[in-house]
Amino acid sequence: MFRLILCFLGCFSAAGLSFAQDKPAEPPLHLTTCQLENHPNLYDEKLVEVTGRLYFGKFDFIIDGTCTPHTGSGVWLDIGGDIESPGKNWGVLSYLSKRKGVDVRVRGVSVPVVRDALLDEFVNDVAATRFRKPNGDGCGSECLFYQVTATVRGRFFSGAKGGFGMNECCHLFVVEKVLSVSSKRTRIPAGGEFQCTSDRWQPAPEELKALSAIPACSLRGDFRDCDAVLAKHWGDTINPRDSLDYPGQWMSPDMTRTYIFAGGFIQKGPRQPIEMKPSSFIVRQVCHPVVAPKPASDHVYCRFYSSGNLENRDAAVALQKAADDGTDAWRTSDLAKVAWLAFKDASKPWNLGNAVNVKLSKCEAWPPTNDGASSKQQQEYGYCTFLAPDDMQEITVDLHKPGYLKPPGQLQKAIWIASGVETNLCQTELGPVPR
Repeated sequence: MFRLILCFLGCFSAAGLSFAQDKPAEPPLHLTTCQLENHPNLYDEKLVEVTGRLYFGKFDFIIDGTCTPHTGSGVWLDIGGDIESPGKNWGVLSYLSKRKGVDVRVRGVSVPVVRDALLDEFVNDVAATRFRKPNGDGCGSECLFYQVTATVRGRFFSGAKGGFGMNECCHLFVVEKVLSVSSKRTRIPAGGEFQCTSDRWQPAPEELKALSAIPACSLRGDFRDCDAVLAKHWGDTINPRDSLDYPGQWMSPDMTRTYIFAGGFIQKGPRQPIEMKPSSFIVRQVCHPVVAPKPASDHVYCRFYSSGNLENRDAAVALQKAADDGTDAWRTSDLAKVAWLAFKDASKPWNLGNAVNVKLSKCEAWPPTNDGASSKQQQEYGYCTFLAPDDMQEITVDLHKPGYLKPPGQLQKAIWIASGVETNLCQTELGPVPR
């Protein structure tokens, strides 16, 4: 009888153990972004599935849906496991710190990630961007190649008692698995080389008066509507709403045509109409491809490399001694050469081969400043940017003249050393994401 009882208990324990091992994982809650925004504490630390449009830029990495009502606190995104957020590549400071081979933890909760082709597509398409407009102007989030909508499963963290993201603006959603991705190609040209021409129109006094009578052109309405009026001077017909989505003046979605109002407005009396100043003028800029961009049907893939912190005090002191001895005196002034050599050195582990084809775009240094340790010791910072002719590759090297190399008042004789190298390489092709 005793043996029977032991057998019964043993069998029951084994069955219980088997039951515990086969227990299904925590089922995710299927929610909208609005539900997360409006009831954050209810879903805090819960496993959630949500669908929405991803908005990515210098100050954003959020997911948003078509639901209502929205609150002022959005849902910031990051990725589980040890996958770096695309925001880190853009210099956005609001991302979770990751360690290679270790799942990220948020408020003591470990968040893994499923690595697969959908995750690769998600990470790539969210941040794939052109690095400069055809006219040479800088690019921001308006130059992204894709509008991305995705369904993701992950862990939600309420920001009600301490937010996440830029300036702690938001709640946090950490992606564990990407369930679907829909990437809609924007009209941003991938590659190509462009030649741009500008034409300036200085309206005559009677033309300015006629323009000022139009509500939009007199600031009594949306000035974007005035762009359609201004474009007619050149015989162009444009839709003021069909433009590049950025804070600047009207630019076509493919960034090849721009109308720029340069001037101002004046009101001669309290009850007088607001009119354009006589000095106002309009510039029409058109860019034509001299090397055609890649077809829009090709997929754009981007790879990002970063050196981290290159600055080494002992090495800097040795280089400074060589410069003082006349061996490498160019290091005190030639930012571009220092930057390029730093890139070549930092890129050795990346095995880039002949993939890089860039030219110097800009080098800039800021006036010396006092460091935080001593009001007498100065330091100076600068950077150099290299871009490919088709604006699909960008290298940025941060430079530094540390105060420990020279006594006060002699910083101009200090050498430039590289404190960091970032490299973005984009290409178009059919097939899987290049490794």
